[in-house]
Amino acid sequence: MSTTSDLNKSNVIKFFDQVFNHGNMDIVDALISPSYQFNGVPTSAADTKAWATGLRTKFPDLHFSIETILAEDDKVALRWRMTCTDNGKPVYNLGTNILVMVGGQAISNDQGGGDTFKPA
Repeated sequence: MSTTSDLNKSNVIKFFDQVFNHGNMDIVDALISPSYQFNGVPTSAADTKAWATGLRTKFPDLHFSIETILAEDDKVALRWRMTCTDNGKPVYNLGTNILVMVGGQAISNDQGGGDTFKPA
């Protein structure tokens, strides 16, 4: 694996852990490019922070685990599991993301899945 692959993989892991699991929004500006797009839609760092904060507010026990992650040069692919409590019941959600990184920052992020809770 290249140094670029290692850096990009590390930054994606850091984003999921720090932003979603610990609520550290301070790193978003460093890890998302000003030209970032989520599922093809231009999305600012401020938009990302607001969305992540809203998710953490709705689900205070939110936790993301990365089950598989692969990186090759400027691309990172991962499968994740989100666990939380919804309406008093433990639930989980699965999804995949494919990111393109430039200079250690995400410029695009295409997500599949992650839209249906399943009982834990």
